[in-house]
Amino acid sequence: MSTPTTKVLMSAGNPTGRKLEELLVEIVEDLRAKNDDLEADPSPTSRAVRINNLGIIDCLALAGVRQLDTLRRLDLMGPDQGPRGTPRLGAGAADLPAAAMPGPAIDAGPAPAAATADLPGIAQSPASPTGDRPAAAAQPTA
Repeated sequence: MSTPTTKVLMSAGNPTGRKLEELLVEIVEDLRAKNDDLEADPSPTSRAVRINNLGIIDCLALAGVRQLDTLRRLDLMGPDQGPRGTPRLGAGAADLPAAAMPGPAIDAGPAPAAATADLPGIAQSPASPTGDRPAAAAQPTA
């Protein structure tokens, strides 16, 4: 059986891949740069795109918080040996007693904005230029 591989993310099958937490930061920086470029355009389409980008940034912030939770849980299991080392979970992982394993984050809703500060470059976006939250702007109107 061949080792499953990821195309972008670092794994045993892709040891030169990227870390999710680093990619999230880069994507957020790109979206912020795009929004800066659109700032001078007062058109409704530009405004809608900026609001959508802010909503995407919020979603990426939540993804970053969840990734930090994953990293914290993995660190509780032992040190990271890198993509070529012994995995802490899955095929080839050492058996750990069930009591040593942290439980899943059930019903993990959006984390407070302060929690996103742990990921450099990712923080929940401010309200849109009109004061609407990006998520509210993305909702269809009746």
